[in-house]
Amino acid sequence: MSKIVMQAIVFASGVAMAHGAVFAAGQDKDKDKDKDTTTIKRGTDSAKSLKEPSYQTREERMKAQPLDWNKTIGKPTRKAQTAAERKAQESAKSESAEGGAADPKAEAEARKLYPEEWKKHDQK
Repeated sequence: MSKIVMQAIVFASGVAMAHGAVFAAGQDKDKDKDKDTTTIKRGTDSAKSLKEPSYQTREERMKAQPLDWNKTIGKPTRKAQTAAERKAQESAKSESAEGGAADPKAEAEARKLYPEEWKKHDQK
């Protein structure tokens, strides 16, 4: 094998190993979450002992409260800019990309689609 192919194989192996390490680290964090969480499966005695909310009657449905979205999404916090970020933003120039070349077949297609208008245009 050539030297470039060998380097590519070694690089791909390194990336795969790094990916596996990151995945394994994430699994350990999930195990810690399970320690704080109690899972109750439907149909077990502990699940049957819990009272589920009943919405069978109109009165029960009227008493049900909607979710408070402000409490469920949390409160956003603004991150203060560092001096380097502020300087980079102030010195940045606004730019836009230049337009591309016109479609070379555009005129032929326009003549095909709108022949009457082109006849008027050619007479002028």
